[in-house]
Amino acid sequence: MGKRGPKPVDVGLLNFWECEWYKAFHVLRDGTALPGTRAVSAPPHTISSSQVRDWVRKLKAMDEAEYLKINNLACKAIAGERHADQSPSDEISLWWAREQKEREIAELERYLNPKKITAETERRALWQSLWHAETTAALQKVCERWALLEDVRARGLVVFPNYVLANAHEFLRMKRDRRFPKSDSPTFDESRLEYLARGMAGILAEVSPMTGIERLRNMQHAKGGPLWAREPGGREYCGCWRCGLDASRPAHKLSALGWWNGMALFMKLADQSRISKQGRSPNEPARNI
Repeated sequence: MGKRGPKPVDVGLLNFWECEWYKAFHVLRDGTALPGTRAVSAPPHTISSSQVRDWVRKLKAMDEAEYLKINNLACKAIAGERHADQSPSDEISLWWAREQKEREIAELERYLNPKKITAETERRALWQSLWHAETTAALQKVCERWALLEDVRARGLVVFPNYVLANAHEFLRMKRDRRFPKSDSPTFDESRLEYLARGMAGILAEVSPMTGIERLRNMQHAKGGPLWAREPGGREYCGCWRCGLDASRPAHKLSALGWWNGMALFMKLADQSRISKQGRSPNEPARNI
């Protein structure tokens, strides 16, 4: 006979599904899998629209490995040797690079094409309807609209609204919990998204939504934590997707002006790297940004 008592929680599986739901809910709300900076509405006057179009073209031409290389250079330029390189072979780093590049392209294109803001308002209204839904009928209406979004279908994410509907009772039950962030204030929106992502992760990991929320919220990320890992070279780190994401975010992208200055530095380093590859001296001045 097997051991009696509750089955141990697979924290690695919870971590995986939290990441997938986090991305799915962000795509629903923002159109990108990573949260945006909303910095593009206030570019400094030193950056022209033609430069932004040039940046978009170059970003679209980059693969994940090149993006990571340039990001490492930019982070070191800001933080010095305190910044540890991300490995191009690391799965989390490659995922981050792909999503980060896509997010930056989307934000730059939003600046070039303000009409996108209307579409974003409609997405946020749909997201609001999702977390405000109190009945299965209301939830079904929202999920049907969610599944019809063009980028959701293109990314193969239709399974997520379908899975919310398949687990409508549990989804509605966790929203009724007193700990669910119910305020309409945008300040609480990211916490609300994380709450729902963790709850749905619990369902996928075959535990209750509340167990998923509590285990992920209270998970230790320091040495001794459930996902603590050690590389052959000796580097130790938390292997959860959140720590991988946090380590990848350069500090210069936390404010509007910093975001634009960070993009300018990134593209300057990309230009210098490209010149070096073409056989010209890396000390030769790059074009002004």
